[in-house]
Amino acid sequence: MTARQKIEGLTNAWYGYFLFGAVVRLFYSGIGFFSLLSTAFSFCFMCVLAWFLGRRLLAKSALTRFVLVIISSIFSVLGVIGTAKMGWTFFQTWSFWSFAYTGILATQAAMHIRSFRVLTDDSVKAYIG
Repeated sequence: MTARQKIEGLTNAWYGYFLFGAVVRLFYSGIGFFSLLSTAFSFCFMCVLAWFLGRRLLAKSALTRFVLVIISSIFSVLGVIGTAKMGWTFFQTWSFWSFAYTGILATQAAMHIRSFRVLTDDSVKAYIG
């Protein structure tokens, strides 16, 4: 798999994650006019942001890669800590929402870990230079 394909795959994975987040947000906040409007706005904004960052990476922007490596490493650690804390909360309360929120945090942490692994891959480093 080439570096370009890895970056495109990562960008597409983020689109899927944002879609998953939008669906979860609708289930959590209910389906009303303002809920639909705010969810659609935030989904579109995040997709545009992912598209922009993906394009910057494909254009071989070393600064973008550097900033994203820092951000993904920080949020990977915070995501794992948050998942562990929320998992502990689930075992204390046995609440469905704490279980669901644990899954959401685990998915978010997995996305940041995946981003870190792709951005620090040797072929991606060589591609961006």
